Amino acid sequence: MPQQGADLMPRTALCIEVLKESGAEYRVETPRKETTWGFTVKAAKEMKDERFPGHVAPRFIYRMAQSENLLPFLLGEHRAPIAIPAERDSAGTWKIYEEKEIRGQGFVETARRFQAINAKLGKIGQGKTLQQRIDERGKLAKQVFGDQGYLIVAGAGGKYICAACLPVAEAHDLIIDQTLYWKVIANETEAWFCVGMLNSQALTEAITPFNPKGAFGERHIHALPYRLMPHFDSGNEDHLRIAALARKAAVIAQAIVAKDEKLSDPSRALTSRRGRLRSLLADTKEVREMEQLCAAALGVSLVEDEPAKSASVSETAS
Repeated sequence: MPQQGADLMPRTALCIEVLKESGAEYRVETPRKETTWGFTVKAAKEMKDERFPGHVAPRFIYRMAQSENLLPFLLGEHRAPIAIPAERDSAGTWKIYEEKEIRGQGFVETARRFQAINAKLGKIGQGKTLQQRIDERGKLAKQVFGDQGYLIVAGAGGKYICAACLPVAEAHDLIIDQTLYWKVIANETEAWFCVGMLNSQALTEAITPFNPKGAFGERHIHALPYRLMPHFDSGNEDHLRIAALARKAAVIAQAIVAKDEKLSDPSRALTSRRGRLRSLLADTKEVREMEQLCAAALGVSLVEDEPAKSASVSETAS
């Protein structure tokens, strides 16, 4: 089963703008709403007005994969830099440091910045340090991807499933946020089969009866699609064809996004971006064929839908 990403909160404490990349510790600042990475803090609730200027050693800086990056078949390149008091070793295993340990490594300014964050966290009454928050329920420690295979990421919320994959070799500095679920699959063809199934309207139709609803429609997909999705069978021609078509759909999606910068702009509404790309892909022969094969694999009948319109109401970024 897939794992949920780490609790990378509060955003104003973890997300950074790197102002100067020089020396042993880079000069950083909390993103402002009008800057490149401002989209990461625009919806912040906890500590939304706090700012943490200072310095961070580059070994503690990573890139965050979050729902705003994810479109059908694509994980966008706008992965925000974050600074956390933790480090991956050469095997990908995480080590979380207290400020005194960071200071002992010679990174005095880095330790001072994390200490300032913890001082603010100590005043909001929940009693957990930044070190405890980022590894709540071991969700950071579990993010050991290995050095081979494909990393699949899928959205955690909304009606329409959204998923993409990338080689784990391209994820060495990536941390998955709680708004996404992730899984590493060793076989490339199986990975693309899963991406095709997850993005299909057929699987959305299959999980709809089991997807809880709130005041504004379906809310939480989580791991539900993986429970209903058929296991990949390398001897099944339809499964192989779904994988091939999903790979082609990703290439088509990339070309569409390259011509429309609004689609890849994470500061714009996620629901409308996903809905527009989904609608454009639905008109391609590759995705139409993929949908029929996915529906047959799941034993469901496709229902005519208008994803670009309904997604703006039903889909959420959480």
